[in-house]
Amino acid sequence: MANFEMPVTDYMSTPVETVRIGESLITANELFVGQGVSALGVVDDNGALKGVISRTDVLHAAVYAHGETFRVPDRPVEELMQSPAVAVSPDASLADAAKLMLKNRVHRVFVTRGEQPEGVLSTRDLMRAVREKRLKAPIAEIASRSVVKVKAEDPIALAVDRLDLSNKHGLVVVEGGFPVGVFDQACALESRRLPPSTAVEHAMDVRILILPGEIGMGRAAEQALSMNVRRILIEDDLGVSGIVGGLDFARVMG
Repeated sequence: MANFEMPVTDYMSTPVETVRIGESLITANELFVGQGVSALGVVDDNGALKGVISRTDVLHAAVYAHGETFRVPDRPVEELMQSPAVAVSPDASLADAAKLMLKNRVHRVFVTRGEQPEGVLSTRDLMRAVREKRLKAPIAEIASRSVVKVKAEDPIALAVDRLDLSNKHGLVVVEGGFPVGVFDQACALESRRLPPSTAVEHAMDVRILILPGEIGMGRAAEQALSMNVRRILIEDDLGVSGIVGGLDFARVMG
């Protein structure tokens, strides 16, 4: 397997998207949508990193209301944030960061100097490194065989519950047994004000990437990045047999 000892600073994203202590989960959710991120660093008035708030945290705090799937409560982010945030120093390697992601089951680590965040390294950045190494090992080697599905005609209330109970970040939406989309945390949050009985097909993300398990990891990462998808579905003669997410790419570097 390739060497991933290059420093995280070569791949981290800047600036770090943050929300201040005292601000609301509602504000955090607006930033998720506006900035296109799945987590925010939580900082104090001095800019010191005190924690992280993610879409998962917001969904766990959901308040259920009549006529709507759920609402995001008006609560301060520090009540739900994960603290401390998982962080590495600027001289840490990609391999070190990947091991931390796997150990803590998180999709990003912050790059900090002292308590000041200088960048953030996500599993998407790890995919870029895999693409650049042009790894030939088959993508099936890192695929999870645990694929949770929901039907296109199922209500979004069921899909939101299944997301929570399965501890998955995304569900495969099927129609007649064939994958037609993904219902992930972003879809859940965007559809929260819809009636709970709304069909999943009206809230799913139709951008999906389906590949054979034999394709190389580097090629798979390249296609996922170009399509801006976070998951790759693995298909064989029996249908969808596996799924590859961001943390699976972290295993390549372990």
